[in-house]
Amino acid sequence: MEALTLTLTFSIITAFSQATPTLVTHPQPQMNLSSMLNHTQQHINETKLIDGRGGFHHDRGRFTNRCDYLITIKTSCDSPTNTKDEISVLFGDAYGAEVYVPKLVGPYGCEPFKKCSTFSFEVMGQCISNICQLYLYRKGTNGWVPETVVVYDYNYPPVIFNYNYYLSDGPGTGYNYCPKP
Repeated sequence: MEALTLTLTFSIITAFSQATPTLVTHPQPQMNLSSMLNHTQQHINETKLIDGRGGFHHDRGRFTNRCDYLITIKTSCDSPTNTKDEISVLFGDAYGAEVYVPKLVGPYGCEPFKKCSTFSFEVMGQCISNICQLYLYRKGTNGWVPETVVVYDYNYPPVIFNYNYYLSDGPGTGYNYCPKP
């Protein structure tokens, strides 16, 4: 079973490494603390099936309505050498469904946000539609300059969000490219 899981994981990573990312252009930073707070409460509660998608995860074959995402973050060479700040991410679709990751942690306790480095994080969250918004949150005193964030969804093309500026402490900073209803 572990060999099958390892083979599937390797196949998925290989497929995404050959994927062509969709470039999101004309960035307009926005602050959205209330969205993060609302989603944190929503994340605590059970979520309903969104867009008819869901997934079987090895939970005795039960349907869990959870999807896997891969978040790749490149830290700018203009960033401090490394940061011990807590970094969180929220991304969502045009229908209001969001995935909030309260603290991104590197493998084996490694500090992932070093100057000029790129790290990937596998996360599981509710299944959402095409990702069109992303917010980063920084809590701490070291400071941090993200360069790019790429979110890979197994059902949609990857989406790139360009930052390359100092992320302020506290409220989320990011982009909302979702179409207006």
